[in-house]
Amino acid sequence: MLAFLTLAALLFVPPEPVEELPLVSPTEFQLWFDAARSGSLALPDEVKLAARDHRYVFVGGFLNEGMSSYFKQNAQELRAIGVPRGAIHFIYPSSHDTLEGNGELVRGKFQEFAAMGPEKLVVIAHSRGACDTLAFALQNPEFVADHVKAMFLVQGPFGGTGVADYVTGLGPPIDGRMPMPHRVIAQALLWLEESRLARGKHGGLPSLTRRASREFWEKALNEHRAAIKVVGPRTFYVTTKTKPTHLRLFLQATAWYLGTNFGPNDGMVAIDDQLVEGLGTVLAVLDAGHTDLTHQFPRALPKRRLRRALIDAVIMAVGHSKSAGAFDPDAN
Repeated sequence: MLAFLTLAALLFVPPEPVEELPLVSPTEFQLWFDAARSGSLALPDEVKLAARDHRYVFVGGFLNEGMSSYFKQNAQELRAIGVPRGAIHFIYPSSHDTLEGNGELVRGKFQEFAAMGPEKLVVIAHSRGACDTLAFALQNPEFVADHVKAMFLVQGPFGGTGVADYVTGLGPPIDGRMPMPHRVIAQALLWLEESRLARGKHGGLPSLTRRASREFWEKALNEHRAAIKVVGPRTFYVTTKTKPTHLRLFLQATAWYLGTNFGPNDGMVAIDDQLVEGLGTVLAVLDAGHTDLTHQFPRALPKRRLRRALIDAVIMAVGHSKSAGAFDPDAN
């Protein structure tokens, strides 16, 4: 009898869950992005068809209020391959609140979009919106497992930003290592933000300091460690850096400040601060400024190609069949 019960117990032991593999590798993503940027990527029909079978959620970053061009071209590129307008959604967390303060809004929006149909969600989140998205995912792993295909987190300040340190008085002061015109702009930025903070504006800014951000993610990972095995395979970072001379005047000043004190950056976030260590996959380090991949302004052709390349690479990641073999850009 004992032997029978032992055998029965062995037969009915549930199998170990299969570890999920990431949807796309950095090598694949970089190949697709580079090919799209050069104009040599033709999206296969089967890829476009598969990509249409999802809902797309864009999550805006800090200072998203009033930016009418935010994600405009990105959404247009999705519609160009046949994604219905009703399957493209937007979340704009408040710049006047913290990650915790925006939590209920972000959760409610994700739940609202998931309830619209059985399609999996593909999330493209930019800057502070990337942080809002990842915080939501760690707090809601069951939702992620049931409803999320992938999260592409673009230029997120997970380690904070030295710009927030500077304007809140916590960062190194500007000095002679920065060119004089950019020192003047940086000082004007400091006065402007001090005035806004005094009037209760941009209340989420102090939570973007490097110390506050690192404390937040250390706590989040400790509290939601069990969620990592679900969230990790669906988390993909798109990181960037560029030269100050490639940026517009305002971002040139912040890029100089960051480069002087924190290293290579995209004009707003240092490259080393654009991921959470131990969670997810870094897909690429692109040469782009902080607004180049998501804001329609400027309309110059090189910037338009950057935004299209981002969406084309996401479409390939979501819609390609691994059984088709490695991507060959010369075959298109």
